This record gives sequence, C-alpha cells and structure tokens, in this order.
Amino acid sequence: MTNEHATVLRLPDELRFIADVHLGRLARYLRMCGFDTLFEQYYDDREIIDLSVREDRIILTRDKDLLKSKKVRNGHLVHSDVPVEQIREILCACDAAGKIKPFTRCMECNGVMEPVGKEEIIDRLMPMTRDHYDEFKRCCTCGRIYWEGSHFIRMKSFIMTLKSGT
Repeated sequence: MTNEHATVLRLPDELRFIADVHLGRLARYLRMCGFDTLFEQYYDDREIIDLSVREDRIILTRDKDLLKSKKVRNGHLVHSDVPVEQIREILCACDAAGKIKPFTRCMECNGVMEPVGKEEIIDRLMPMTRDHYDEFKRCCTCGRIYWEGSHFIRMKSFIMTLKSGT
C-alpha cells in the first residue's frame, strides 16, 4: 500500500478488515457478507493500526491521516459516504465478490455463526418466531440468535446484487 494513493495493494489470503469509527454500517455489511470485520466506536487510530498489524487486517477509513502512519501496511481510503456504495467499493478494490459467504458472521459482534437446534433456544424466542420458524443460527461469541425472518429475503437479494456486481 502506498500512503499517497491509500489503496490496497497487498491482499492477504483471507480478507480481514478493521473499520474506523465512521464506517459502522459498512462493517455490518461486510459481516453480513461473511468477512471478518472489527469495528468499535471507541477504537482510536493507534489501536486500529496496532490491530491491523498484529492481525493482518486491512484498515478501512475515510480519514486520510490515519493511512499516513508509517506503521500502516494495508489500508483503503473509502471514498463514498453512502454505505451501499462503500461495500461495493471495498468488494471491487479487494476483488472479493466471489469470496462472499453470507450469514456466517454475527452482524453485531463479528463472531462466527453456528446452526443451533430450536429446542436449545426455545426459551429465548418470541411466540411468533417460535411458531413460524424452525431453523436458527447462534453467534458463538455473543449468543445472538438469527433466523430467516422478514428481513432475510431483502438481505439475500442485496447480497446477490453484490455478488453479481450490479
């Protein structure tokens, strides 16, 4: 990466990101697509750089100054301020549309998702969810429960447009 151009030049085998404070929605979109993406409101620039170096993560930022540090090995200056355009920009810059693995990461905490039996979580489900859905996933980190509810079709359609590049 050259700090002058602020583009990703060295792509690791496994794409792992860290997004700065301005890119929370982008982080959620990347997680929805299955990309390991760290994001916390409280990360300062030093923490972002240190985590990036230690964990071989690509820094995603809208802050040119963050990428000027000599410690930064890999980063991308996100140009758009529209999250849908941001995810498309990152997928294009990293040639990552073919690496999308939808719904394999928790959108809240970035943990890995695992299938879970309804009987294991039945006490955590709302009555309508309990009555109408049978397949669930649980985040291994925070325990959040996911199912193919009303938003799923729209999210799946959105991911299909990302995969196709349209």
